[in-house]
Amino acid sequence: MKEIKLEEKIILAIDGLNIYEAKVFLDKCPNIKWVKVGLELFTREGPSVIKILKDLNKKIFLDLKFHDIPNTMRAACFEVSKLGVDIISVHASAGSKALTLSKNASLEAAKLANVNPPIIVGITVLTSFSSEEFQNDLDRKNSIEENVVRLSKLCFDSGLDGCVCSPWEAKKLRSIYKNDFELITPGIRTKIQNKDDQNRIMTPYEAIKNGASKLVIGRAISKAKDPNKVFLDICDSIY
Repeated sequence: MKEIKLEEKIILAIDGLNIYEAKVFLDKCPNIKWVKVGLELFTREGPSVIKILKDLNKKIFLDLKFHDIPNTMRAACFEVSKLGVDIISVHASAGSKALTLSKNASLEAAKLANVNPPIIVGITVLTSFSSEEFQNDLDRKNSIEENVVRLSKLCFDSGLDGCVCSPWEAKKLRSIYKNDFELITPGIRTKIQNKDDQNRIMTPYEAIKNGASKLVIGRAISKAKDPNKVFLDICDSIY
């Protein structure tokens, strides 16, 4: 029971792999339950990648970060929800109307396709932003945390199931929302000095302790010499 629970908290980002490479990789890592399909992989392989991964009995976080006018976001969420994915990301900054329409469309499409409705989460502030970049590039006066708190409330009030934030903001959000409001955190590093293209990073143990529901982890597992061992070691570390 413990092992299954911990495995459910890790989402493997496989965007750097093609579908053949992903299938070979996942065959070597049978304990992995969740995979993240982002823009890179979805654009390369198309919607068929979802069926292939579902046939491998994987749960799918479709991380396309929809951000458009409300009707377009509604239509996009309707279409991908029919594929049977388990989590869909949309940008919270699209606004309350777009978020509510997206959530309602996902429920409608899932019922039509006779699949389980996906969890819809709102992207708050991308983990690639440092405080300086956020304020200078986007001309923001408030801090990242203040914006994350504001956008998470927009997600909650619009009926979404959770939000995506960095582990730095998870503790604050968990003090506001109960555990049934998903906090999905990228920016996870097993060795904190390996930032790669992220800025607001944290170890798996620290992120879970701060209240994260699920951790998105990519290169720390996918580039490891023994990825299955690294995955299991991460599971053990967050216990």
